[in-house]
Amino acid sequence: MSALAIAAVVALGAGVDLTEQNFDQWKRYLEPKPAECVFEGIAWRPTFYDAVVEAQEKDKPILLWAMNGHPLGCT
Repeated sequence: MSALAIAAVVALGAGVDLTEQNFDQWKRYLEPKPAECVFEGIAWRPTFYDAVVEAQEKDKPILLWAMNGHPLGCT
């Protein structure tokens, strides 16, 4: 089964059986692609204060990511 066929099946909502023969294809299809993991290369800081100190030292801007819950999943 090619990636195009897998995408078509998923888009149509049809059921597909996971077998030993198609497991590797599904795994490759579902794993994030390198372009989808670029954010992992960002040097995130656990607290805003740490980011402020480093940004002032390096004269760089800060991206503040605000959301409901702890960004590191520490809830």
